[in-house]
Amino acid sequence: MRAARHRRSVKARVIAGGSVAVAVGIAAAVAVTMPAQAAWSSAWKVSANGWTADDSPRVSVDRQGDALLVWRACDPATPSCSYQIQSRTKRADGTTGSIRNLSPLGASVSWPEVDSDDTGDAAVAWEQDGHVVGRRISASGSLVGSTQKLSTSAPATNPVVAVSPGGTALVAWSESRGGSWYAMARRLKLDGTVGSAITLGSGSAEKPGIGVDRNGHFVVAWVQGSTVVAKRITPDSVSPTKVLTSSIASYAGFGMVRVGVDRDGDAVISYRSGGGTRPQVWASRWSRTGTLGSPLRISSSTDNVGVHHALATDLDGDSMLVWTRWNSSSRLEMLGRQLSASGTRGTTTVLGLNDRPDIALDDDGDGMLVYQTPSSPYSAQQVGARLISRSGSFGSAKTLTSDGRVPQVDARPSYRFTALWQQVSYPYSINAVAGP
Repeated sequence: MRAARHRRSVKARVIAGGSVAVAVGIAAAVAVTMPAQAAWSSAWKVSANGWTADDSPRVSVDRQGDALLVWRACDPATPSCSYQIQSRTKRADGTTGSIRNLSPLGASVSWPEVDSDDTGDAAVAWEQDGHVVGRRISASGSLVGSTQKLSTSAPATNPVVAVSPGGTALVAWSESRGGSWYAMARRLKLDGTVGSAITLGSGSAEKPGIGVDRNGHFVVAWVQGSTVVAKRITPDSVSPTKVLTSSIASYAGFGMVRVGVDRDGDAVISYRSGGGTRPQVWASRWSRTGTLGSPLRISSSTDNVGVHHALATDLDGDSMLVWTRWNSSSRLEMLGRQLSASGTRGTTTVLGLNDRPDIALDDDGDGMLVYQTPSSPYSAQQVGARLISRSGSFGSAKTLTSDGRVPQVDARPSYRFTALWQQVSYPYSINAVAGP
C-alpha cells in the first residue's frame, strides 16, 4: 500500500446550491465542484506492448505535477513469464517518458511501492528473491545507482516507503530471523546509497504503515504480537515504542495498518481489529509531543468490516477514512467518514457496492477517492472515482473505466489527480488517466 502523503489534505469544494449531509448517522453522497478549467484526460496505456502486468500498480505525483508510475509485468516470450519491476514518468505537460526496468529479468520480484520528494526525486522498494530491495529514480525518470538490498535476513516482505520533502527516503518492512518476525527500517539516500539498518522491534508478517511530516520526521507503525505499536524516526533519533491498542481486545489479531501525518508530525494510525464478535476499523491519534489519545472506533460496532480500508490526513491534521463492510446480502459495500484534527468523528456515508479504496489529497484540501466495482465475490470490471469535500462529503460517482481493478491515485498540489489501474481483460495492461 502507498505511504500516506506528507503534503496532502482532505478537503474539496461543494457546488453552490448543492446540499450537504449534516445529520448524525448515515449520509448520502453529494455533488462537489471542480475548477472551471478541469477536464479528464484520455486514458493511456502505461505498460509495454506485449507484456502482461499484474495487480500491484503504484503512482506518486510531485509538487510540479509530474507522475511516476511503477508496476510489475512479465514478458510472455520468456520461460515461465519472467517478471520485472518497471517504471515510467508522465509530465504535467503530458509528455510521457520511456519505460525503465528496475529489476533484472528473471528475478523473483513483487509488490513495488513508490514515493517522491517535492521536486520529483523518488524511491521505489519491492520484494526480490526473498529480500526487500530499493532503488532511487531521479526527477527526470533516470535510474540512480544500482538496486540496493535493504533487508538483513530472509524472508523479508511487505515494504512501504515514504520520502521527505528534501529527498531522504525511509523504507520499512517485516523480516524473519531465526523463526521470529521483526519490523525493520532503512534510509535510501538521494544518491542511491543506504544507511544502517534499524531494528524497530519485534513484529509480524503484517505490512507496516509509514508517513512523514514536512520536517522530514517519519512515523512507522506495525503489528507487534497482539497490539499495534509505532515509533518516530528523526535524522538524529528513534523514539521508544508507543503501544496504541492496549485498551482493545483483538482475539483474531490486528492488521492493515495505515499512517497519516500532518505538517508538524501529529499522526493518525488506523488499523483493522479482529477482536470481539466482528472485525472493526479503529484509529489512534499520536501527537508530535507524545500524547496518545484513546483508540476511536471508525466503523460501526455492528459492522462486519472487510479487509481493505484507506486513510488520508491533511496538513492541518484532519483525516478521511474509507472502509468496507459485509451487508445483509453478503455483498461488500464501501463507507467513509471524516475524523477531525480534534478527534471528532463525522457522519458516515454509504458509497455503494465497491471495494479496494484509495485516497489522494492536494495542497488546498481537495480530495479524490478511487475504488473498484462491483465488489467481491464478483470479478471487478469497473474503476470509479468520487471527489471529497472539505466538510467530509463525497461527490457523485464517475466511472474511469469499464475494464479495470485495483486502482491507485495521487495528486498534484492544485486539484489534479492521476489514477491508474490494472486492465481486467487480457493482457492485463496498466492504464492511467488524469483529472479533473
